[in-house]
Amino acid sequence: MTNRNPGENLSDSGMAYREQVLAIEPHATEHVQETERHGSVRSLFTLWLSANMGLPVWLVGALAITLGLGFADGVAAIVLGNLIGCALLALTASMGPEIGMPQLPFTAHSFGARGKYLPALLNWVSASGWYAVNSIVGALAIVRLTTLPFWLALLVLSAAQILVGVYGYNFIHRFEAISAALLAVIFVIMTVVGLPQANFRLLSTLSPADHLGLFVVMTTAVASYVFSWAPYASDYARYLPPATSKLRVFGAVFGGAFIGCFWLQFLGIAVATLGLSMSPIDLVVRVMGPVWVIALIAVVLGTIAANALNVYTGALSLLTLDVPMKRWMSVIATGILGGALALYGVNGLSGKYENFLLLISYWIGPWVAIVCVDFFLHPGQPQRLLRGSLGQVVTWPGLVAFLIGLAVSVPFMDSSLYEGPLAAALHGADIAYYVGIVVAGLLYYLFRVMARGSRQASAGAAG
Repeated sequence: MTNRNPGENLSDSGMAYREQVLAIEPHATEHVQETERHGSVRSLFTLWLSANMGLPVWLVGALAITLGLGFADGVAAIVLGNLIGCALLALTASMGPEIGMPQLPFTAHSFGARGKYLPALLNWVSASGWYAVNSIVGALAIVRLTTLPFWLALLVLSAAQILVGVYGYNFIHRFEAISAALLAVIFVIMTVVGLPQANFRLLSTLSPADHLGLFVVMTTAVASYVFSWAPYASDYARYLPPATSKLRVFGAVFGGAFIGCFWLQFLGIAVATLGLSMSPIDLVVRVMGPVWVIALIAVVLGTIAANALNVYTGALSLLTLDVPMKRWMSVIATGILGGALALYGVNGLSGKYENFLLLISYWIGPWVAIVCVDFFLHPGQPQRLLRGSLGQVVTWPGLVAFLIGLAVSVPFMDSSLYEGPLAAALHGADIAYYVGIVVAGLLYYLFRVMARGSRQASAGAAG
């Protein structure tokens, strides 16, 4: 029998996929061999720009005025929040070329071959839920444009989103590049129309303590929105050559995400200063006046751009649970679940969905910390994982650090569904994400140092 190197054991479909856009991606959660790597760092910029140019991002910005901040301090909060959130997203994305696999399967080293099920399940629920929330907004825009019944508009939208996810990696990158250009043109028009109507002199009337607390809440809301993409990050960089510069990946992802988020959130704050109380779709129509049609087209296109990532990574999260199905089947299953949630939630439940999704997103902070400690502070871990060294069924240091980090952050949480006692004492300032990141990261690092010392001591005794 002739021995073959791992890089030589390639399917014809894997090799052919390098050059094709209109071909269904042959890979799922497995490692992408070096000879199959392809693509450009530039496409990461347009992907994350496009994915963050949707109406939900606009509404995150408008939240500043709803909380009671003024225009200037609201803008300061979205700048600070995006600096934090985009940096965390870009940091995890920079792992992609080296690990050559989706983000969540890679966490098997930190959590174990079965321990990875916990973050994978949380991310599948989150991706499916955000798919539903976005789909409600996009389908309502289609209803306004066409007068179709909601269920039919949702069906058409879901078919388009699922189709993009089924085709997979190459198609998603091409679609997001085209969408980024179209959305940029449309939002330039919307900015020109919307900004002159804003009240740039709007000031906060909050007391100093309450003002500081709500400024922190707004900063956290902005940061958490963008770094909630972190479990998705390497999924869209894993086909790049292994030697691709981490700094270049970081810059492309950070730049695309920051521009998209800041631009739309700035527009959201500006429009919110008008004090109009109506549904998001009616608000767009009212403010955009003669260009409302192209504005709603942007809403639909932005929905597809965001949900292409939700349904694709949601499918990969489902496969990380070792569910026995093909990747394309997993995409369809995730899309059907998200679509069903959207159909059920359109009559007043979408707000509750969003509040629940924001609450469960607190798990991402501890998870990010543990994954970054493993990757950046323990050189060689990616290679050991790719050689099949998954460790135990459950890697207890990672799981324990994760659970403690999450538990310690609970008193600092502030959401519409739950307010922790320490968050209340801090006038609503939500620092739970930061507490979770610091505690989980430090604990996991200490656990790894202790384990290494124990192994060295055992080896010395045996010698």
